[in-house]
Amino acid sequence: MSKEIPPKRVAPHMVSPTTRLLRDSMLHGNPDFYGATDEEFDGNGSNNGVNTHLSIHATNSTRKRSIRRRPLLHRQWRSIESAASQLPAIALVTLFHLMVGIPFGVSYFPVGWKSSTFAAGDDISTSDGGGFVMDGTFPIPHKEALGIRMFLFSTIIGQLTMTYASNFRNCIALQMVENVPFCQSLSYIVISHQGYGREALSTLFFLFGLASVIVGAVFYTLGRFELGKVLYFFPAHVLVGCIGGIGVFIAKTGLEVTANASFGMVFFEKMPLLLVVFGFEAGLRVLNHLTKDSTGTSRYPLLSPIYFCLITPVFYLGIWASGISVETAFTEGYFFPPLDDSSGDGSVISFLSPLWSESTWDIFRIVDFSTISWAAVTESIPTMVALVLFSLIHVPINIPAFAVSSDVDVEINAELVAHGYSNGIVGLFGGLQNYMAYTQSIIYYKSGGNGRASSLAVAGLTSVLFFFGPSVASYMPRCMAGTLLLHCGIDLFLEGVYDSYGKYDYLEYAGIWAITVVMTTFGMEAALLMGAVSALLTYAIQSVTYLSPVRGSMTAATLRSSEWNRSPEAFNVLDSDVTGRVKIEVIQLQGHLFFGNISLFGESIKKIIQSNPAGKLPFIVIIDFTLVLGIDSSAAQAIIKLRDQLSHQLGTKLVIFVPGSASGFPCEINISEQLNTARNFSGSHVCEDMDQALIYAEDALIATVNKNLLYDSIKGSFLSNDQKDIISIEDEKSHAIELLFRKCPGESRQVVEKFLSYFTRETYNKGDVLWKQGTKSDSAKLLVSGDLISKLEYEAETTETISIGSVIGESGLVQGSNRNSTVYVLLDCTILYSLSSEAWEIMKKDDLQSAQLLYSIVVRYLTLRVQHVSNRIFETRCLPI
Repeated sequence: MSKEIPPKRVAPHMVSPTTRLLRDSMLHGNPDFYGATDEEFDGNGSNNGVNTHLSIHATNSTRKRSIRRRPLLHRQWRSIESAASQLPAIALVTLFHLMVGIPFGVSYFPVGWKSSTFAAGDDISTSDGGGFVMDGTFPIPHKEALGIRMFLFSTIIGQLTMTYASNFRNCIALQMVENVPFCQSLSYIVISHQGYGREALSTLFFLFGLASVIVGAVFYTLGRFELGKVLYFFPAHVLVGCIGGIGVFIAKTGLEVTANASFGMVFFEKMPLLLVVFGFEAGLRVLNHLTKDSTGTSRYPLLSPIYFCLITPVFYLGIWASGISVETAFTEGYFFPPLDDSSGDGSVISFLSPLWSESTWDIFRIVDFSTISWAAVTESIPTMVALVLFSLIHVPINIPAFAVSSDVDVEINAELVAHGYSNGIVGLFGGLQNYMAYTQSIIYYKSGGNGRASSLAVAGLTSVLFFFGPSVASYMPRCMAGTLLLHCGIDLFLEGVYDSYGKYDYLEYAGIWAITVVMTTFGMEAALLMGAVSALLTYAIQSVTYLSPVRGSMTAATLRSSEWNRSPEAFNVLDSDVTGRVKIEVIQLQGHLFFGNISLFGESIKKIIQSNPAGKLPFIVIIDFTLVLGIDSSAAQAIIKLRDQLSHQLGTKLVIFVPGSASGFPCEINISEQLNTARNFSGSHVCEDMDQALIYAEDALIATVNKNLLYDSIKGSFLSNDQKDIISIEDEKSHAIELLFRKCPGESRQVVEKFLSYFTRETYNKGDVLWKQGTKSDSAKLLVSGDLISKLEYEAETTETISIGSVIGESGLVQGSNRNSTVYVLLDCTILYSLSSEAWEIMKKDDLQSAQLLYSIVVRYLTLRVQHVSNRIFETRCLPI
């Protein structure tokens, strides 16, 4: 069974200018270009080819002993050699970790929570949009270094866990940077309760860890119980709206990081800093536009990563050409402050000082359970719920997308379990959420990265950055971080509100804009609520606007039930233009019936009935619910009221409801009992399917004219089991002639008697098989007494009961085709009259008049089947021409 792969989606940590460039093609390299990979080895890492070669040529015990002593060293050396051959891929991904870690690492805490390294006169404050203005000092030194290490620690744990728990051999884990807005929202909540001290930071880190543990638990539960597909039920336009809102937030954060000030009028004072970022961003946009091919795809997928790497040297070259010293640029705010104890005025105290520096280990010592504000934790619950739900969105998109790109068949539930382990472990240490990043993984895969050893090497080098990365970041200009954040934010915003234009209807597109604006103005919790409102509103309006609850209507004038063996008098009643099936109106419903469209389908049904000319209103109304998917309590009550309105206001004598299933209506309320109140064919009645409903309606029409026609002594129990021994063969033949006579209206009784003379009498008992599906048709049979059932063996075992008076097998006998179904006997002493193929050949040769009767029966049956209600009410291909 093929799997439906959801569309690939952008993430804000992507370093490509156009978020789809790295997804479509990256490097176009051969994964095996850099030499041997771990795939050459067996599960223990040993080289199968080498061992096989040695085992073939080893002829003495000394050689064999040497082989047994070598595997461990040999295996480790080959693993190291394989990882070394992939150093370019490892180095590239590690560099990306540093590039992404710096801008996002400095964004976890609001700018208004000022680093203690800033001068006292710096004017920095931020607002949560609700009136609270943040303006305080961060409780520990080197806030930016703390954020960078938070990013790297989560990435390291994710990489180590994915290396051993994931079925991918080349996936790259990353801190879930899309959750930066939630981190800042939690900061505002905690600070409003505890101020700016270390106690607030302790509560905040507790919330970070708790959120990761909850995310991990949810991932593990979904994977463990194989519920991964549940994640695909997020409405697409809500997700796109969230992407647009996060894009605005990340772009705004990029400008705030660059200016080291909150978004507002103060930006005019920081314009020299911002102009550098705007210039770099404009240059990248122009280069991206100029390097696109005719299809709009970039010719150089690595253009953006290389551009970001060149920002730092170009900036240094620029200030040198302008005659500005690094010290002056630092004083003017073009660089981050010293981010570690090993960097201050630019001199290096000790290269290894980060290993024993207290600030290096701050992330593991901040949480103090005695200082946690449980009031702040309680107030943070809505934000935590939004964070958890938003964290679940990425994984079910990234996993199938990377599986397709890397040509690997993985089980999404197993990968969800791996993400559960990863987030659970990092959460225990107060770390942030992580996941498998599609972009970094595809870059790593295309660059030749593969196998456990190289994956561990990525984790190892990232661990080195954990210690020394902040020191390196001290020499990175703010414009590099600001440009990357601004670029990613603009890309996300464009994907959310620009690229989606024309792909959604106006209502969904309005919801996308509403979510984006609400997230930008009021924060994540309000955006989540807006998303839920948008999803429900869109569903309700689309259900009313684009899917009418009434699929269609028609009279039953050309419809036929399976009750084909009625008397000629009864058929005359049903075929009459005054008393017949034309007095039956069939109305078919569809979709969901709920409070939003109950008035619509009620009014539509009444208009359909009233549209008939005066004096020709339907006597019976059949309402078919077979295509209805669900009925809420409001609609259920409306259906009962509609029954009363049809009876009292429009004079409908009988209303028949068809749930279309033996289990009843798709509703929690049992409305079948309230609707099944008919007495003497008046009121309302419930039938399981349309065939039974039409039979009941036909009986009601016949009873209106002559109730005696409903009792059919010929078709009924004239040969019940307790009467067989007192009825003569002559009486039986007389009844058989009467049954055949009904099949041949207009023919004389003598012709029918002669036709029956070619038949032979046969008796069967319960469990007997008249014929098997696919066998040769060698007879046609008339059921005189008993019960039969026809069964399609290879089509969901569909069955159809065969009533007394039916002729079966006639079409196969005439056409010379094989049997279309298997026929079983349900009662003992079942009596049939059989026309054999030999008798049929004699009849065609010597008695054309009798043969014509069989042809007429075949045509009659085919006509009735074509006009059967099951062929006409759902499709319109079997028209009575």
